[in-house]
Amino acid sequence: MTLEREVLVLQYSSGLRVLGNQHSNWTLIRYKSLEAAALYLDSTEAPIGIIDCSGVDKPDAKLECWLNSYQGVSWIAVLSKCQLSQKEWQLFVVTHCYDYHTTPISEDKLFITIGRAYGMTNLKSNLNLLFQRGEIIGKHNAFKNVLQYLHQHSGGGITLSGEKGTGRRLLAESWANFKGLHFLELSAGCIDFNDYQSRFEFILNKYSNDEVCLFISDVEHSSLDVQHQLCDLFSVKEQTFNRCEFVFCSRFNFDDLGTAGVFSPCFLMLLKNNWLSIPPLRDRGQDKLVLAEYYLHKLCREKEKRILGFSSDAEQAIAKYDWPGNVTELIERIAVGISSCEESYLRAELIGLKEKLTPEEHANLSLRKAREEAEALAIKRVLNLVSGRPGRAAELLCISRASLHRLIARYGIRR
Repeated sequence: MTLEREVLVLQYSSGLRVLGNQHSNWTLIRYKSLEAAALYLDSTEAPIGIIDCSGVDKPDAKLECWLNSYQGVSWIAVLSKCQLSQKEWQLFVVTHCYDYHTTPISEDKLFITIGRAYGMTNLKSNLNLLFQRGEIIGKHNAFKNVLQYLHQHSGGGITLSGEKGTGRRLLAESWANFKGLHFLELSAGCIDFNDYQSRFEFILNKYSNDEVCLFISDVEHSSLDVQHQLCDLFSVKEQTFNRCEFVFCSRFNFDDLGTAGVFSPCFLMLLKNNWLSIPPLRDRGQDKLVLAEYYLHKLCREKEKRILGFSSDAEQAIAKYDWPGNVTELIERIAVGISSCEESYLRAELIGLKEKLTPEEHANLSLRKAREEAEALAIKRVLNLVSGRPGRAAELLCISRASLHRLIARYGIRR
């Protein structure tokens, strides 16, 4: 007997009313209001949803904000070919949706897409890839290695090292949520030993029956007394808590630990046990643009502003800049730029990254060169948005697949 599965249909217009609610192995659950759909999603684990947008003039900021709260659902958008030709709807699809279908609907093709989305969601779940959601974004090998190690970690303290602003706390909290742990933070450098001891006792009394993650920040500023108490608590954590995982946060490099002279031998051994180095943003290559695009769209939804993306000069400036403040600085600059932007694209000068042209750049100001650079940049950007799928990229670029492959080869674009 095959298990019947449910698919949420968010009915913004009438495009899907021609479909019945009962299909082989599938049942369509229809809602018109976001509030009712939210109640359904909060009470079920439905992994697939259909958004019927075929009668809507333009993407709604309220809908986009709502979708941002349900990123774990694989959304399939239904819209007209006219809508799909508009940049606003293209951006909506690539930002929020797993796939899309244009009207009139072919039931066979739609349910093939639903089955594919269902299978892909299950595959990601089985591989624990759902951990990399929301703001935990990165394709750089060093960052992916950190995520992979966290996926496989089965116990023992973890140390996350890295510069300020690299997202150590965010990564620790996301990992704790993924593991089903209650996230608790203690700053090792901001309080004295007696205060620290009282906080320990409070945690022991309140959370002894819970599964918790203790995030200890600023370990390099901790006193020897605090370090000894942390070692003692770590050694008896199995008897003290139902389950307890320690995550330590440090700005030291692994090679500098032995000569730092600020750690006791037992605490030093504890820190070294599972050491993970988070690379600074300047060393993460294309992740700079990937993160910039994510936070641009996220902040635009929060501020209810419609900005389609970065201008070409902004993308070049983001890629070249060293980002001493890492991801924190990136978010702050984008937020400032959005507040003052009144155009469709966010320019470099609005995020404080306007640069003077170098002599080499002055020599390459021909229209042909500018067209080639803009063309290559557009192709890279679309390929990144559609996860390298050439068919989808060609459709968004309004060119044939053959032309796309020719341009990829011409510009040496890596997918």
